[in-house]
Amino acid sequence: MKKLVCCLLMVFLLLNVTSYGAVADLLGTAKTAKAEDVESVITTESTKEITKNADEYKARDAFYSLSDSSVNRATSEHFQIIWGNNDTTGTVNRNFVNGNLANIESIRSFYMDKFGLGDIGTSPNPQISGKYKTNIYIASTGLKKIDEDWAYMSIDRDAFGYIVMMPAAMRVDPPSWVVPHELGHVFTYHNGGEVPYEWYEAVANFLRNEYLGSDYYSYGGTVYGPDSDFFAPFILNSESHFPHVKNWYDAWPILLYIHENPDHINGLGHQAMLNLLSYSGKDTTYFESMEKVTGVSIKELLGGMARRLVTMDFKSQPYYLKHLDELLRTNGNYEKIYTTLKSDKGGWLTVPQNKAPQQTGYNIVPLDIDLSKASVTVDFQGTSTAKGADWRASIVSVTHSGDTRYSTMWNKGKNSLKLQGDEKTVYLVVSATPDTIKHFNIEEDGETYPYKVKVTTK
Repeated sequence: MKKLVCCLLMVFLLLNVTSYGAVADLLGTAKTAKAEDVESVITTESTKEITKNADEYKARDAFYSLSDSSVNRATSEHFQIIWGNNDTTGTVNRNFVNGNLANIESIRSFYMDKFGLGDIGTSPNPQISGKYKTNIYIASTGLKKIDEDWAYMSIDRDAFGYIVMMPAAMRVDPPSWVVPHELGHVFTYHNGGEVPYEWYEAVANFLRNEYLGSDYYSYGGTVYGPDSDFFAPFILNSESHFPHVKNWYDAWPILLYIHENPDHINGLGHQAMLNLLSYSGKDTTYFESMEKVTGVSIKELLGGMARRLVTMDFKSQPYYLKHLDELLRTNGNYEKIYTTLKSDKGGWLTVPQNKAPQQTGYNIVPLDIDLSKASVTVDFQGTSTAKGADWRASIVSVTHSGDTRYSTMWNKGKNSLKLQGDEKTVYLVVSATPDTIKHFNIEEDGETYPYKVKVTTK
């Protein structure tokens, strides 16, 4: 991602000074394939449909001339895969390249036709017109003009997003999870939204997870979806602000909450997510952007998201719960995921200093209560002296049949939840939602927001 930041700066500098005519030899429509065992145009039975309009998107290359015999090329309707003549892995062959073209066309189709993102075949540079194939460069094959790395997205001098991946990141069957992540970066960039650097990875993982949950996640007639990724580092560091270096790839539950709108809040939903990804405002934090795009207070977004993490109460709940169960089998993870409050004088329970949530962080607190009672009441008191300190708390019950019930959210004083006799466990969820959410670098820790509670039943 450091490459992405550098390239973004280069793009902004070059947009008004780069002459497209100066690289005219890179924009021809000829297709070449140096390697004898790779076709230049994919025409296999499984990809005839996606290549029938191949002339609409032209081939181009900002690094190598299209007539350069030192590189090999293969194209589909919307993509061009480029690799050198020194494959050090021995894995790049006709089936490998063709399979990757088929897979990436399927991912593109999901992102555009199903999810509704805009095209990635046009340049943000107003001097460049027309539609062009997105380039994928295979590392470890002798491409000396391309920086070697496992997998990354960057931007070339003509302001097109491109992808570099090592062969091991490009598994064909089942389709690699790396490819939809990197293509997610390309879509994020080309859709024009002002997505901060520290959010790029979470957005890409969110988009990938939407693809994994669909029947587009398939190859050769075998459908592997629906499936799901998980956000383990996010819940293992729940008290931390996000995005933090400990959780920034996995800070996408709030995007899930906006997109799925499980609480049926006006302003949230699929269109809100599309609007966020194309929102070009430059705000202090992405949380501020979320508020402006949705019209919903970030306090309500954070509180609503956090309480649903008790039972992973989202569309892919069965998959998330399976991952959660696997995490809990590892010694020490229970104490990371759940917060045990300390007894204090007067019947109060206080949050341990090391578990007090930072801004946007949260605690899931199991409540040790008599479940035969009619209701549980929590008296919540924030104890932070910081200016603008605030919280969102909610009582959450889980039934033996797996249903989840929620109290209203509140930030001070008493609130209750009725018990119906079928509960298995009850939790208190507390999110730190200060009036002003500050911007932190991903390496920085934030100020903590301690609290105390008194729990009673009747």
